[in-house]
Amino acid sequence: MSTSDLIIYLILSLLIGYGIGFFTVKINHLLVIFLGKLWSSGNAQKRYILVGGIATIVFGMAVFLKTNDFTLTILSTSVFAILFLVGVKHAMHRFNQYLEILNALIQSLFPKKDPNDDQHDALLADTSKISQQMLESMRKSSLESLKILFFFFDSVFAVFLISLTKGKFRFNRFVHLSDKDQVDYMHIWADSEILNLAPVALKALIGYSYYTSHLSWDKIGYRGEVLRRSYIN
Repeated sequence: MSTSDLIIYLILSLLIGYGIGFFTVKINHLLVIFLGKLWSSGNAQKRYILVGGIATIVFGMAVFLKTNDFTLTILSTSVFAILFLVGVKHAMHRFNQYLEILNALIQSLFPKKDPNDDQHDALLADTSKISQQMLESMRKSSLESLKILFFFFDSVFAVFLISLTKGKFRFNRFVHLSDKDQVDYMHIWADSEILNLAPVALKALIGYSYYTSHLSWDKIGYRGEVLRRSYIN
C-alpha cells in the first residue's frame, strides 16, 4: 500500500461517508413529507443505523475488490463509518435549527428602529412563541416541508447561488448575513417567478403571528374588540 493510495482512499472515505450520512437525513425528511404516517420520523435513528451499516459494507467491499488490500480496506471503512455518523449528526443539527432561522426572519421583517424600544423586543419574542406554537400544531409532513424550506433558504449554497443571479457574492448562511444583506436576499426570492411562493408562505406565518400578539395592537390602533363589517348598518 503506497502513501498516495492511502491518502486517496482516506479522502474518498471522508467525502463519501459524510455525504451519504448528510443526505440520508434529507431523504428521510422527504419520505416523511410524501408518506406521512407511513414513514414516521420516530424510527429515523433505526433507519440511519440500517443505511449506515449497508453503506459501510458496500463501501468496504468496493475498496477491497479494487485494491485487494485488507489493511487499507479496514482503515477506509472505519473512516467511512465515522464520517457517516458525523454527516448524520450535522444534518440533524441543521434541520433542528429551523427556529433560529425563523427568529432571524422575524427580526429581518420587523426590524428594531429604536434601540431603547423594549416593547419591540417583547413583541418579537411573543411573535416567535406564537409562530412556534403554530408550527408544532401542524401535521408532521407539513412541518417537515417547512424544515426543508428553512434549511434550503438558510444554506450557504442557496445564499450564494441565488445572490449570484443578481451579481452579488455572498458566502454565508442567511442567519449570519448583515441586516441589509438579509433584506436584499429576501427581495431576490420575492422578485423571482420561481421562488416567490416560498417567502410569501414564510411572511404569512410570521405576519399572522406578529399581528396576533396583543403587543402589536397599539401600533395598528386595535383595542381587542371584534370589528364589525363596514357594510352592515
